[in-house]
Amino acid sequence: MILFLLVGGADNEQNILSSDLIKYKDNIKEAIQNGVFFLLICGAYQLFGKYYKDVDGNIITGLDIFDYYTEAISDRQSRCIGNIVIESNLNGVQTKIIGFENHGGQTFGVSNSFGKVLFGNGNKFGDSEEGFFQNNVIGTYLHGPLLSKNPILADFIIKYCFERKYNETVDLVPLDDEFENLCREQLLDRFLSNS
Repeated sequence: MILFLLVGGADNEQNILSSDLIKYKDNIKEAIQNGVFFLLICGAYQLFGKYYKDVDGNIITGLDIFDYYTEAISDRQSRCIGNIVIESNLNGVQTKIIGFENHGGQTFGVSNSFGKVLFGNGNKFGDSEEGFFQNNVIGTYLHGPLLSKNPILADFIIKYCFERKYNETVDLVPLDDEFENLCREQLLDRFLSNS
């Protein structure tokens, strides 16, 4: 089973990571085309697009695998930060995904979003859409703990990876997610009743 989880960092670290990742651009594109699952959080999500323009106007070259791009707003104090809830479609199942966003970058030109924003900002201030989702790639600003807050998303990714590995339909043995789901219901009630 192969799964890539990439996360981000501050602008300086993004610049270092970008110059290193670009060396492997063709390998990464091939892995995506071959169905390897990529979960891209925040800065990694940004780097898979065309570019990231930092607050000083410097361009950090992206991998240009997808058509979106990100530009930081000039006010360093202004960020999309706080709890967020989106509604996403995971193989025909509508589900609410909970996370925490913390980003100054505003992402534009997303063709296939990860989900509709129910509470929070999304790809940019006041956006109705969050993240990017295409087949075996999820790019998102939802930090975590993303997978432990959303067992259905974790199961979706695990199932995808096993089915790719064995080339057959896989039925996962259900785990007891009762506690996690009780926590989710509390959070959803708190966040969505205020929106």
